[in-house]
Amino acid sequence: MKIAMMMNGKTLESPISDNFDANQNLLVVKISDMSTEEINITTDLTAENLAQKIIDLNCEGIITGNFISEKAFDMLADGCVTRYLGSGYSGLEAIDLMAKRTLPLIRNFEGTEGCSGDHH
Repeated sequence: MKIAMMMNGKTLESPISDNFDANQNLLVVKISDMSTEEINITTDLTAENLAQKIIDLNCEGIITGNFISEKAFDMLADGCVTRYLGSGYSGLEAIDLMAKRTLPLIRNFEGTEGCSGDHH
């Protein structure tokens, strides 16, 4: 299983970003061995391009903050990428909470607990 993480840094000890934004660092974590790969994000990359990159990398989930782009949110949801709200935690803390099933899901663009449309 691979999980994408929007980070304010380049290691798992770094904090999760407050927002899903193309101006952050993207780490992809292979959960089976906790190996990481930093994905180079260019300054001209849009949030939608970033969402597509995460889908293309076959990530099953993303740990991030709130979404700024509704289109990027919809792309990830339609691509069956589970969205986790990890802002306020380090990458390691967020992965631990995700494994314990206590890391909150981002169920809709607004960030509320309810589901909207087909995005679960």
